[in-house]
Amino acid sequence: MTFTPKFDPKNTPDLTGKVAVVTGANVGIGLETAFFLASKNATVYMAARSEQRALAAIDQLQSRLKAIKVDTKIYYHHLDLGSIKGVRQSAEEFMAKEDKLDILVCNAGAMGSMWTPEFTYEPMFQTNHLGHFAFVTTLLPLIERTAAKTGDVRIVMTSSDALLVVKEIDYDAVSNRPANADAPRSIMTFKTFFDCYGRSKLANMWFAKELDRRIGDKGIWVNSPHPGFVGGTDLGLELNDVVPAFVRPIARAITRWTGMSWADGAKTQLYLVTSPEVPAHKIRGRYFSPRVSWFNYFKAPRDQKLAASYENEEEWKKLWDWSEEAVKKELAK
Repeated sequence: MTFTPKFDPKNTPDLTGKVAVVTGANVGIGLETAFFLASKNATVYMAARSEQRALAAIDQLQSRLKAIKVDTKIYYHHLDLGSIKGVRQSAEEFMAKEDKLDILVCNAGAMGSMWTPEFTYEPMFQTNHLGHFAFVTTLLPLIERTAAKTGDVRIVMTSSDALLVVKEIDYDAVSNRPANADAPRSIMTFKTFFDCYGRSKLANMWFAKELDRRIGDKGIWVNSPHPGFVGGTDLGLELNDVVPAFVRPIARAITRWTGMSWADGAKTQLYLVTSPEVPAHKIRGRYFSPRVSWFNYFKAPRDQKLAASYENEEEWKKLWDWSEEAVKKELAK
């Protein structure tokens, strides 16, 4: 890239008339992403599993938007990424009520989920990757129709530098429930959970790259950001049984003190879904992360270069083909 990306939220174009979906938008950077898009007059759907938590988050956002004199257009849309059949139904229901989709932020993520009976595949992989894969691919006809009219649709698959802990996707490990899945968990098994999380984040990034390869020449700008180290989110709460009780509040406080704010953590993906620089500089199929200052304050988005092993198109296609088959099997049940 021959230019330095810049993101000043105050200079973001008005988004009146645009329709956005943000998954996992009831807390953390998803919440701030939904707020910012709504503050620029987009119609925003908060796609989440818990209606109660989503409606509480919408009430909070409506109060904030009212304070800056913005008419609220934020709605709840049910989406349980752990259920592939439910994901397909959710996407179809969305297409029945909206005739366009300009911005899709696949932000939701789980870390530390237990392999309970409702999961066919490793839970973090099924939720973080397969759920989003089924959601996005079902929405593609609507996305392509929108792009044909506007020439500018944005899709973000929120990933993480956690992908750097893995070099490849072990499809056997993803597909086969381990014999000790029901054994008590401990801090000694934390690395196993983090590897699973990293694998799901690698899948998010590779899915974005393969999706771009397939549809990126249609005015659909697909990218994958790492938000940075963000404090105080719900990510990892499912590991509470692993972390000793006395450590949890200390760890949460430390992440709040040392991590980025939710608003700063949202800025890299907001840049990718709102900035005119994206189409102007043909930013597509990229992996972005934040440049930060001392004390983890956001400075600017950056195009992060990864090792050549992550840029293997055969691996992208293999993931796509495997995911298609996995979704078909789930839908056939």
